[in-house]
Parts: sequence; structure tokens; C-alpha cells
Amino acid sequence: SLSLSLSLSLSLSLSILRPIHNLVLVISFGYFIFDFLWCCYMRSEGMAMLAHHVVSLFGLFYSSYYQQYGAEVTAVCFGAEITNPILQTRWFLREHNLYNHTMGIVNDYIFVFSFFFWRFVVGSYFLYRATITNEVGLVIYLGGIGLYIISLIFLYHILKFFVRKYILKLTKKNE
Repeated sequence: SLSLSLSLSLSLSLSILRPIHNLVLVISFGYFIFDFLWCCYMRSEGMAMLAHHVVSLFGLFYSSYYQQYGAEVTAVCFGAEITNPILQTRWFLREHNLYNHTMGIVNDYIFVFSFFFWRFVVGSYFLYRATITNEVGLVIYLGGIGLYIISLIFLYHILKFFVRKYILKLTKKNE
């Protein structure tokens, strides 16, 4: 009876959340389409970013179309995009000639550490959980693996930038 009660409770809460997941999926899908087309039109991004958009769009479409994995895909979108405002702040700081000041330095540090935390601490945990459970479908699982690999490529470029801008610069200053 406790099992039945929990099952009914879980089913009820999932049915209540489904419209919220659908809304998040549709808004995210629209954002990714716009951003993907913008990147293609402006030719401003490399293959890793375009792959990030394609994998994300596929996952959003799949989840929305089949009405499955709304919570998982929503969580992945959150984790993957939570650092985007910090990244975009760099552009605003550059536009107002504030990037090479304290605000720009603080923003870079926050971005690098939050990117690492969300993608490789929280993201690794969720990918591990998806690996050991049979509740996540193969398509969503492979999408998660794809986004994780793309995140590793992003991390490589972020760390290369960070080392060049802050660590090597500090080493040269101290010599």
C-alpha cells in the first residue's frame, strides 16, 4: 500500500510537471534554433558550438515529441546554460571598456569555476546516475554522452584561454 501510494503520488506529480517541462522544452528549443541560426549566419562559432546546438536541439525535440524525459532534459539545459549569462557578461564588459579591469577578471574567474562545477561536478554526477539506471532511454543517454564530450572540448579551450591570460601572464610578471 505504501508502494501504491508512492507510485500514485509520483504519477500525479509527474502529470502536474509535464506542462512545465513542455513549456521549458519549447522555449529552450526556440532559443537554440535562434542561437544556432545566428551562429551560422554570423559565422562566429566553431564546430564544437554548432555540435552543442545540434545535440541540444535533437534532445529537446525528442523529449518534446515523445513526451519523455522532460525532467532530465530540463536539468541538462539548466546545467549547460546556467553559465551563459556569465559568458555574455564578457561581451558587455568589452563593449563598455571594462573587461580589462577588476570586473572582467572577476567575471572570468566566476565563469571558469562555475563552468567546471556545473558541467563536470554536477554533470558528471547526473551522467553517472544515467549510466547506472535503466530508466533513461538510449537516445537521451547518447545525447548526454555527446554533450559531455562537447563540454570537454569547451573546457579545453576555456582552460587554454585561462592559463594564457592569467597564469602565464602572472609567471611573466614575476620573472
